[in-house]
Amino acid sequence: NCGVDGFGLGLLLEDKQIKKMVSSYVGENALFEQQLLNGELEVELTPQGTLAEKMRAGGAGIPAFYTATGYGTPVGE
Repeated sequence: NCGVDGFGLGLLLEDKQIKKMVSSYVGENALFEQQLLNGELEVELTPQGTLAEKMRAGGAGIPAFYTATGYGTPVGE
């Protein structure tokens, strides 16, 4: 979540200190939306469970893992 305008990550967005956001939910931050639509911000949307596993695996030193999310769909192709 990229927070709300003027608070949390919203403060970093105001100063354009965020270049890429990896998230399962981007929230309702108007500045986030504006920067995304203007091409100033890269966003990688990841399902919540996959995001949690990415963080767990990274903390455990596991460089890669497989998840079936999207398998057999146009996204998986």
